[in-house]
Amino acid sequence: MTEWWLTLSETSRIFWGIAVASGIFQILLFAGSMITGHGLDHSPDAGHAASTASFKFLSVRAIVAFLVGFGWAGVLFTGSGRSTLETLVIAGFAGCVFMGVIYLLMRSLLSLKSDGTLDYTNAIGQTGHVYVTIPAMGGGQGQVEIMIQGRLATASAVTTCDFPLIPQTLILVHDVEGKALLVVAPL
Repeated sequence: MTEWWLTLSETSRIFWGIAVASGIFQILLFAGSMITGHGLDHSPDAGHAASTASFKFLSVRAIVAFLVGFGWAGVLFTGSGRSTLETLVIAGFAGCVFMGVIYLLMRSLLSLKSDGTLDYTNAIGQTGHVYVTIPAMGGGQGQVEIMIQGRLATASAVTTCDFPLIPQTLILVHDVEGKALLVVAPL
């Protein structure tokens, strides 16, 4: 191993060092994100408007991807008889391609993320049934079971009917008061 290393040119050693070190770091980033669920690019304020796409293009993951592409392209092209300048240009281009691919991949993966928060306004116009008796004329709250955003939810509800709505009564959601109080009527 030592003999092989000593036969390499200075340029080859630099490219090999960059390729191996960044490759190991890339593996560690991947393993860390699998274990913790997020990588070094995670920040608590990632959802704020100050986090711009151009800033995220230069994330740790993207820079490591650039170094991986740069290093391995340099390793490949130093042995092909090209000049150092040609090798640097080709390696730089390969690094930019790697960085762009990682950026696009991460952007597409992040677009799949959902916060899972129920938006009760999506219940307007939906049908369900009474779970806990709803007193008449807004005299108190009961509960209904209704499909919201593809999942069965139990939500607080009121009605403007002159009679209470007993369990298993079919209802239709007409409005939402506040953030999560459904206004319902019997079907």
